[in-house]
Amino acid sequence: MKNKQPSIIYGIRPLQEALNSGKRRCHKIVVDKGKQNSAIKSILETCQSNQITVETLPRDAFRKKYGACSTQGIVGQFSSKELLHLDELVRQAYQQTPTPTLVMLDGIQDPQNMGAIIRSAEVLGIQGVVIPNRRTAPINETVAKCSAGAVETLPIATTENFAQAIEELKKARFWIVGVDMAGDQHCGQFNFDMPTALIIGGEEKGIRPLLKKSCDFMVSIPMEGRINSLNAATAGAIIFYEILRQKKTANLRPPGKNK
Repeated sequence: MKNKQPSIIYGIRPLQEALNSGKRRCHKIVVDKGKQNSAIKSILETCQSNQITVETLPRDAFRKKYGACSTQGIVGQFSSKELLHLDELVRQAYQQTPTPTLVMLDGIQDPQNMGAIIRSAEVLGIQGVVIPNRRTAPINETVAKCSAGAVETLPIATTENFAQAIEELKKARFWIVGVDMAGDQHCGQFNFDMPTALIIGGEEKGIRPLLKKSCDFMVSIPMEGRINSLNAATAGAIIFYEILRQKKTANLRPPGKNK
């Protein structure tokens, strides 16, 4: 399934990841003539080895065309990011581990938050992300940059109907866990040693009420400051770390205790 959003990638790290992963065709690399450093030269050597077209623009022309972006002096034109069907994501997740964790992003519309969540998910061992077809940030150049290239390696599936996707995940033996300030168990007390689909809600409204009703569990993040809220990306990173910590420690509770 191809993402229809424009396929521009900018920044050294995201470009390196896109080229190294080999999952997308690179049509062209555009370079600011005034920005020549070792990292850019390494990318250009990769382009030469793979017969990728390179266009060099004078600094003023480059900035006029791409100046609104933090490009680090280099931009790539790539084929679209391939998004999976949910059943394919589930199959891949179970191939990695008998207790995979997937993340469902319900209404994340800020591309910087989306990119940051994808970056944390990839770094902290999450098996994949599920996003809706609508009411969500597109997987575009901002997401790619903010994910530091993690969007190239973390599997991402899209679905038309989140409620239906939840039911499909339950049939695939996933337990549905919502992240909410009013969750009745904080994340450090919850045993994530089971196939888990973690729902993170949008920046303003959180998880939609209909989806909350479909959750098997609701967990919260303990907080002590005067500002009792976290943005979606920060909340996601905390939960992902807790899941990884539990899977790395030898002191897990007996499997099935939450069930």
